[in-house]
Amino acid sequence: MSSHEASVMPTQVADSISVKGAREHNLKNVSVDIPRNQLVVITGVSGSGKSSLAFDTIYAEGYRKYIDSLSTKARMVLEQIPRPDVDYIQGLSPVIALEQRTGGGGNPRSTVATVTEIADFARVLWAVCGTPYCPKDGGIIERRSMDDCLTRIYAEPEGSRLMILAPWMTAKPAILREELPRLQQRGFQRVRLNGEIRRLDEHDLIDSKAASISVEIVVDRIVLKADQRSRLADSLDLAFSEGEDRALILIEDGQQWRELPLSNRLACVNCGDVYEPVSPRHFSWNHAEGACSECGGLGETLQFQPELIVPDPSISVKKGAIKPWRLGSKQMIIRHNAILKQLAEQLPFDPNLAWDELDADVRAQILHGAGERLFSFKLKGGNTKPELMPFEGVLADLENIRRNTTSDGLRARLMAYQTSSRCEACSGRRLRPSSLSVLIEGRSITDLLAMSLQEAQGFVDALQSNPAYATVGDAVRGLGSRLSFLNEVGLSYLTLNRTYTSLSGGEAQRVRLATQLGMSLVGVVYLLDEPSIGLHPLDNRRLIQTLIGLRERGNSVVVVEHDGETMLAADHLIELGPGAGVEGGELIYQGSPTDAFHDTYSRSGMFLSGEARVEKNARTLRPKSDWLSVEGAYENNLKQVDAKFPVGLLSVVCGMSGSGKSTLVNDILAKAAAFKLNRAKTIPGKHKKITGLDHFLSVIQVDQSPIGRSPRSNPATFTKLFDQLRDLFVKCSIAKIRGYKRNRFSFNVSGGRCERCKGDGVIKLDMQFMADVYSECPSCKGRRYNRETLDVRFKGYNIADVLEMSVDEALQVFAKQPRIAEKLHTLADVGLGYIKLGQPATTLSGGEAQRIKLSLELSKRQQGQTLYILDEPTTGLHWLDVQRLMDLVVKLRDAGNTILIIEHDLDVIRMADWIIELGPEGGAAGGEIVFQGEPSVFYEGSASPTQQMLKDMIS
Repeated sequence: MSSHEASVMPTQVADSISVKGAREHNLKNVSVDIPRNQLVVITGVSGSGKSSLAFDTIYAEGYRKYIDSLSTKARMVLEQIPRPDVDYIQGLSPVIALEQRTGGGGNPRSTVATVTEIADFARVLWAVCGTPYCPKDGGIIERRSMDDCLTRIYAEPEGSRLMILAPWMTAKPAILREELPRLQQRGFQRVRLNGEIRRLDEHDLIDSKAASISVEIVVDRIVLKADQRSRLADSLDLAFSEGEDRALILIEDGQQWRELPLSNRLACVNCGDVYEPVSPRHFSWNHAEGACSECGGLGETLQFQPELIVPDPSISVKKGAIKPWRLGSKQMIIRHNAILKQLAEQLPFDPNLAWDELDADVRAQILHGAGERLFSFKLKGGNTKPELMPFEGVLADLENIRRNTTSDGLRARLMAYQTSSRCEACSGRRLRPSSLSVLIEGRSITDLLAMSLQEAQGFVDALQSNPAYATVGDAVRGLGSRLSFLNEVGLSYLTLNRTYTSLSGGEAQRVRLATQLGMSLVGVVYLLDEPSIGLHPLDNRRLIQTLIGLRERGNSVVVVEHDGETMLAADHLIELGPGAGVEGGELIYQGSPTDAFHDTYSRSGMFLSGEARVEKNARTLRPKSDWLSVEGAYENNLKQVDAKFPVGLLSVVCGMSGSGKSTLVNDILAKAAAFKLNRAKTIPGKHKKITGLDHFLSVIQVDQSPIGRSPRSNPATFTKLFDQLRDLFVKCSIAKIRGYKRNRFSFNVSGGRCERCKGDGVIKLDMQFMADVYSECPSCKGRRYNRETLDVRFKGYNIADVLEMSVDEALQVFAKQPRIAEKLHTLADVGLGYIKLGQPATTLSGGEAQRIKLSLELSKRQQGQTLYILDEPTTGLHWLDVQRLMDLVVKLRDAGNTILIIEHDLDVIRMADWIIELGPEGGAAGGEIVFQGEPSVFYEGSASPTQQMLKDMIS
């Protein structure tokens, strides 16, 4: 550090975070002062270096300084972590980064309730204050003292004849022959065997033919009188001792004996079943004491689906309509064919008819069984006689095969005909019946977790005002505060049992933001990565107020964002650019958001001021006669929705967050289209029917799910560009001389890769008490390959150099390689010219992953008549990038394709040929169509939330 820099630094510590000489990734020696205790927005076109400055520089330095505060042993492990490429950062407070990443690492057990500790507080509340009921008969479960038991017995009429029994054991006859004589030796004279009172000295006491016998010891026979209380207490105490705290009182009632079960442990007052005392573990689906025994606490099990078992209904039973019955050994196939042949004769049905031409009742009996009806099946060869047996159905037979087969290969092939379905044992509620029967205010813990955040807030608020729950005040207050913070950040429509992995990147980030709000920290630097993702503009205003609240507590809030309203609400705006990749990485503006309106260098100012906007460079088309219709959709919160989309046009589905957009388009329409057009093994959500799919040859769904789960996946491998690059390097002269094949240039197989890091380029450091850290491989220096492989060069570049190139750089190098250049052009056309070909998939945002998928589809030969479904494609895009993307989408439309887009971006909504808005709000208050029609009609209204926001934007 120079003496000049050292003299400047102290003047900046008090009021700003001073970054000097940042060169991480594409940053070009950026120096910037970020005001402390203000809301600062960093913006710029995609790939301009925003995240490099905020996360890879500022957060990385804050993390490194935190590591320096740890013990020497911990620092020794972490010495290999490189510090960010920056001269210095001065005035940095503790940093908390809330990056845009989807939830829970693929763990299906994580829910909104578990990651926010709401589930932990709820478990304590139900364990302490819950009233347990018997899952069998609904009787209250309580612990009775000896006095309580005697009081209950003396409630019977005086003079009643009683027998006091102790439940002893249920066992096979062979075991009882040895055990019963011991009872006689101990002085007992009578027992009850399977409900019949017998003397122990009788001959032929035990029925040898019985599979098992239930034994109860007759402890005493007594007439109920007031002076018999002491004897009754002694006998009852002995019965509890012999019956493991359970006793059975037989009361003569006319010619019958009536049973009264008693226990001095927690037991049902009606049936006498004994239960363990409840603890927080009983309400956890991650613990054996609480989890449903059938699904293990997942709430879902793999089940065979009729739609997958008969994939082609136009085929007859005889020709193999029931596809999985043609799997397995030869003997198994012969057996199944014999069953079908004999079933056709006895049901009867015509096995030569197409499956969908068979009577619906016949199809149901083939799949689900014919109940108790007996069929005469001859399944063995020779002169064996037919056997009478029930037919349980194809589904039951397949489940039986799956459970009992010793062939792992067959079990794996059968999985193709199964999907995850709600567990029938617990109805998807994850817990055991005994845990589900513990109630507070008439609700179980799963009833609370099934509520939306807004509904749960009302339930918990009522508990807070109830003095009966004062003993667990901390738990109730903890629930209330966390729920209020989650509602503050615009997530009121989410249910508490929503799996964390199903949240979008923006939703997951806002969940973590709500957790931070609950900590009430002061003097912290918060870094957020596009928190507005997935939010309707109205919800976004609430989020902005939350960010302002964080700032007013005395924190510095730095947001990487493209949303115009967030920029205008900021105290300070920093813009990087002017372009992406090598053309970006420079500080082009910093100052007040309003001063950027007419700044010469700012590329966002003209959009903020309204002077420029995203334009539709094509005419709006009107619907013709062909329609794609969804009728009677009622999955999740949808309320019998009927939606229609014009074929060949650009349709946009909008609405408040949680209004049902993804359910309608992704869960119902996209899955039904994929099942019919692409033969995908997907089961659509609940609906009556879908018409109009005959207009399409295929469906392509482009969502924000990652293109890979490991650093090995990258844009080059996902788009199949890497295959062509390896083919090219194999043709190089050195590769030919050495006899290298294509797999020499793969980092997934041994031979050409670096064996120390196994082709990853990085080595994972297990931090034990923290998240895993990746360090550059010291052998290959992050280049993935060994030295011999890197000797092969094309135009002076080896395969590692190519993977380090951006798309735009690679276009110049491979301009004369048409197949490679074509794929590179499609990546550049969707605004990804800045990303590196070998950039790990784990570092890509949801929007970038979606555009890579879109580029893969664009690189294929266009045939028209394709249904494209895009889920918020503008995620992570600057206005200039949105313009390029929408130009591409319009080209797809004009090529004869139909485009469906789920979107909150008002500019995209303006460009639609057809608009459907769901709402009016999210969760239970949504799920209805509030508008469906042409944009010209949509702009005239102002009743719906989106119409209001459009009017605000236009004005």
